[in-house]
Amino acid sequence: MTPPEHAEAIRRVYPRVLAKILGLTRSLADAEDAVQDAVERALQTWPDAGAPDSAEAWLVTVARNAHRDRLRRAKSTEQHGDAVATLAELCPWARIATAEAEVLRTWKDELLRLLFACCHPALEDGESAALALSTLLGLSTSELALAFVVAPRSMEQRLTRARQRLREQGDVDGTAPELARDRVGAVLRTIHLLFNEGYWSSTNAEPIRAELCRLALGLACSLAEVFPHDPEAMGLHSLLLFHDARRDARLDDAGNPVPLPEQDRTRWDKLAIHTATQLLERALALGRAGPFQTEAAILAVHCRARTADATEWAEIAALYALLERFRPTPAVRVNRAFAVTRAEGAEAGLALLEDDGGMDVQGYPYFHLVRGAILEELGRVAEARTSLEHAVERSRNAHEAEQVRARIARLESGRSQDGPRER
Repeated sequence: MTPPEHAEAIRRVYPRVLAKILGLTRSLADAEDAVQDAVERALQTWPDAGAPDSAEAWLVTVARNAHRDRLRRAKSTEQHGDAVATLAELCPWARIATAEAEVLRTWKDELLRLLFACCHPALEDGESAALALSTLLGLSTSELALAFVVAPRSMEQRLTRARQRLREQGDVDGTAPELARDRVGAVLRTIHLLFNEGYWSSTNAEPIRAELCRLALGLACSLAEVFPHDPEAMGLHSLLLFHDARRDARLDDAGNPVPLPEQDRTRWDKLAIHTATQLLERALALGRAGPFQTEAAILAVHCRARTADATEWAEIAALYALLERFRPTPAVRVNRAFAVTRAEGAEAGLALLEDDGGMDVQGYPYFHLVRGAILEELGRVAEARTSLEHAVERSRNAHEAEQVRARIARLESGRSQDGPRER
């Protein structure tokens, strides 16, 4: 049995080892194979021989030799998925995100390179994002399935296809960010997904994983530095800053989520909001609007409101209409319907929600929550309860399920409240 300290040492250095071997192999699949060989050898030998003084140097040396042996043999070898699964149980990148500034700076650049490797043009957006979040960020298949709103089996198949395509392509020439401008969009979407997992986690133990938020913020900052004239890179950095500025107010003293209207706005990070606003203004000044800039603008409206009642919902509804032009997805339609409800009334919001525009709006987890809240406002209590019960079944974590159950209890007692419980 592997001592816990050995497994922990491997988890901590794994991403840096993979980044170094990627520079040698110029193939993400080959780099993974070599590092997996080194990990398996460590798990076999360290319990008896003891861990080396530098786990990173040891793994790099063994992985480098393993890759050279593969080249000499000129044949493929089987992957060792169990080793990767073991490493993925804990997220080493989350720990490194809290490291010293100098170490973190080097790490982020290496991780950015790995993200670009995963976002190969041969892969579809969903495949590249899933591959990056699984292989490089340690998210489990079940967490990924929740993030992408698909079945776990479908996610497994998506990952298998992505790895096979990368193996067939065998090219990472574009993993230096300055040489891979065609991959920026996929990298932006992957960083956004990583932040979303931290911002509202699929795990029951931690509804908010601050370390993942910090990591995504660092990556967004690094990407904006590499592409200083890309308005969407600035837009994503601004968006994540706006979200993260509210982090301290999103949980109460007992660790329960606090909805946006009830948050103590004095606990919001005013400096972060100011920085995010400046970034957004710089991005918009470039005159090339995009979805991340539009999302950031929506958050800017929320963050400048002194109270929940002072929120300018008409402006938010208009911004969601613009966002839907860029990103016609069920998530955007549901959020737009909620904003329209606040700006124009429940009837208008419900009409927009039920006009799905050809999208599978009902497949989006929060469709039923928003629909239930709108029906509640309209006094259609029985229908509202049915929708809220569906929302419980589709809750992302136990904390969210408990919030919806509490709403159902208030509905039954006749003490309804205004609108969905925003986070």
